[in-house]
Amino acid sequence: MQEASVAQAGTDSRPMPLKGIRVLDLTTVLAGPYCTYQLALLGAEVIKLEKPGVGDWARQGHSVRGIPELSAQFVAQNAGKKSIELDLKSAEGLQHALALATTADVVVENFSPGVSDRLGIGYEHVRQVKPNIVYCAMSGYGQVGEMSQRPAYDHVIQAASGITMLTGSPESVPNRIGPPLVDYLAGIYGAFAVLAALRERDRTGASQFLDVSMLDAAVVAMASTVSLYANAGKIPVANGNTAASGSPMSGIFPTREGLLSMTANQHGQFVRALRVLELEGLMEDPRFREDEARLAHAAELREVLSRRLLDKTALQWEELLSAAHVPAAKVRTVPELLATEHLVQRGTIARVKDSGSDVTLDVPSIGFRWNGAALGPLSGPPRLGEHTSTVLGRLG
Repeated sequence: MQEASVAQAGTDSRPMPLKGIRVLDLTTVLAGPYCTYQLALLGAEVIKLEKPGVGDWARQGHSVRGIPELSAQFVAQNAGKKSIELDLKSAEGLQHALALATTADVVVENFSPGVSDRLGIGYEHVRQVKPNIVYCAMSGYGQVGEMSQRPAYDHVIQAASGITMLTGSPESVPNRIGPPLVDYLAGIYGAFAVLAALRERDRTGASQFLDVSMLDAAVVAMASTVSLYANAGKIPVANGNTAASGSPMSGIFPTREGLLSMTANQHGQFVRALRVLELEGLMEDPRFREDEARLAHAAELREVLSRRLLDKTALQWEELLSAAHVPAAKVRTVPELLATEHLVQRGTIARVKDSGSDVTLDVPSIGFRWNGAALGPLSGPPRLGEHTSTVLGRLG
């Protein structure tokens, strides 16, 4: 990828709102590490505690090109952190962890509920040594509730939340969303919760306990879908590639080359789309003149639309429809997406040098721009235990 517009360390354009904040990261795999990655991007010092000789489970998997000891999955949410090896099941390891907690502002863990207490690093244990700690416990179903003790992965939570029954067509459900989006949603909610808790701690001086659940994250991220049933009594169903509105001018359509996703839910969008498609005559057809009529004759309208879209490529229609303020995009693969100049201009993907080699890594930035720039990590992902001596040396 080309160089992205990313605010670098040591420049005046780089916001560091969490500079001086230390985060003790006891998390593994995706949701927890992604939470602490967001905090690292905002300038926090994130110290990742890992099991000696093993480390974060995410270190296993497809190796990064040129760096066989790093996995692509680990790199995705661990740049900018420090790694130390500690055995929390040993008396010495626990002692070091609690000593580090006294110097920390935030502790984030994603053990199964009850495990941190059994290890001696739970909220009450940490609060005894650091009375104003912000403690974030992340899990599949939360720390309370009848399902709290159940293990979970992203695809399991997708199933439990109803997402899999809403993904695909009525004939094809259930379908899992491809990427582990619920993990990352929970990570974002976790980081959001930590930021709010830090503000509350500074306001009151009291410790804060955060209970972040993947299931909660999935449910609240479906706010309009949940409200449709809870407040209007309408049971949501899978709509395939049709928009939730049911508009016959919304969906995914074949073109001369590639697939096109377009949405013309509003009447004005419908009119503008017909002009671009040179189908203005349809506005005189009583079957398509009004919204209600169009819904009743959706199949006929889609047939006419599908024939017309075969005249140009998906990219050509994307440009023409977008210029007319009709939402449309070519259906892209991940390689096609990452090759777009737009992401480079946005700085959505940051470039960072690996500390142990000459390899440059592409990692996600924070996902929004701040004062005109994206925020990438200050350093690459750490090797297992890379900072053990340095971090523990501070404790004497």
